[in-house]
Amino acid sequence: MKRFADCHIHIGDHTALTDEKPRKMFDLMADLGLTDGSLLAYGPCDIDPLNPTNFRHIIQNHYVLYHKHTYDRIKFRAFGWIYDCDEKYGNIPAEHQLERLYELGCDGVKFINMKPNYRKYIGKGINNPYYDKALSMMEERGTPVLIHSGDPEHFWDIEKATPEHLARGWCYGDGTYHTLDQLYDECYEMLDKHPKLNVTFAHFFFLSNRMDESRRVMEKYPNVKFDLTPNTYMYRDFSEKIDEWRDFFIEYQDRILFGTDSADRKPYNDALHNEVYRALVHDRSEFEIGIYYKPIVRGLELPESVVDKICYGNFAKFAGESTVPVNTDLLLESAEKILADVKDDPNCTIEAKWLSELPSKI
Repeated sequence: MKRFADCHIHIGDHTALTDEKPRKMFDLMADLGLTDGSLLAYGPCDIDPLNPTNFRHIIQNHYVLYHKHTYDRIKFRAFGWIYDCDEKYGNIPAEHQLERLYELGCDGVKFINMKPNYRKYIGKGINNPYYDKALSMMEERGTPVLIHSGDPEHFWDIEKATPEHLARGWCYGDGTYHTLDQLYDECYEMLDKHPKLNVTFAHFFFLSNRMDESRRVMEKYPNVKFDLTPNTYMYRDFSEKIDEWRDFFIEYQDRILFGTDSADRKPYNDALHNEVYRALVHDRSEFEIGIYYKPIVRGLELPESVVDKICYGNFAKFAGESTVPVNTDLLLESAEKILADVKDDPNCTIEAKWLSELPSKI
């Protein structure tokens, strides 16, 4: 049987933490053919984008590690995140937090700090010296790193903001946020300092309408990879220059990863999986893609050997064929300490309940 990997999966519904919802999603994905994947810890702006000071994200590393350890139909890698905001754990040096992630059994690291609303809140970019020692450690160890930097370009245009975008804090055109190009510049400065970093940028680095820049990044930074996790207009952008993008995908076939942004709060994870795959293999005639605003797009019609690399081979090189074992004793010890911090927080009742039940389930 062919292997199939999704490098971009989230768990931890914003309203509940259960075993049933993630496992229902995992079963669905396994039935679709998924054999491997990355569970990415949510950050503050994922849990509550309008209130990143909330503390609900604090258990996310434990949550992805628990499900990696207990689910056996898919070989999951756990991507933890570094608490880099100014709250209870935000003053711990990033390299110390990274060491703990390694000890707990995380396979990789996910950064959300370059998403515009969170970048504004924490006041430091990925190029900040705060991250340098940790990034050097990851560079030396070949740790897989996934970074969400930026957002679709139209999110900076207030006239194009939808009610959903406004409700989620995804409108950056009031002059108080970094521009998309400023976010790129911070990432490039980081890459110049850490050129051997094993890094994938989510959502095709939001460059689906900038082919020249996509090519420049690939040429200047040979360790950079892009994932195919959809953003609002990404597959429409590909379709507008489908022949040129097909050539790009074939030329850089070793550096593009299959990803969906599936999450246990979404009712359309099967469509995400199927439509991302369909965009790779469908011919260059038009069809309606069944996710988001259902655009009319064209397929890339890639050779089977290229599709195989994108759907598994590149993930195996990025994240490794084997996984790091979870240190369950350390996980329970860490969970107990965090429970002491959140048990009296009225905003964290769901998280406290989950932490208190963890010893009986692991």
